[in-house]
Amino acid sequence: MVIPYRIHQIKTQQFVFFPERFVNQSQVLIKSDFSFGVNKELTNIKCNTKITYTQDENLLLLIEVTCFFDIDKDASKQLLEAGRIEVDFLRYLATITTGTIRGIIHTKTEGTSLNLIVLPPINLMDAIKNDFVFK
Repeated sequence: MVIPYRIHQIKTQQFVFFPERFVNQSQVLIKSDFSFGVNKELTNIKCNTKITYTQDENLLLLIEVTCFFDIDKDASKQLLEAGRIEVDFLRYLATITTGTIRGIIHTKTEGTSLNLIVLPPINLMDAIKNDFVFK
């Protein structure tokens, strides 16, 4: 099913970074977490993504962003009838949100040592494995 949508809002929930903790040439661990939500009519889907950079158990960066997507009314009705949003569409929304986060990180860390760490591609096949099922 093709799901027409538009990005309605981008909200940075959290952003903190500590460039003074960064040690060049030492490994940085990057973790990601994705969650989704819908409104009752299923006309809006949100993708919440949290990314952390740590190095030797020290937090270097934490960002949490929510992208809100308006869904076409006809598509919303079809999704409600199906009782689920397929995992492939969730991954697609997460791809958009991850790209948004990549840009926010780049902009907010510009001029610091953390700007050298570009958020790498994330394997969303591993990160998001199931449809979003609702009643």
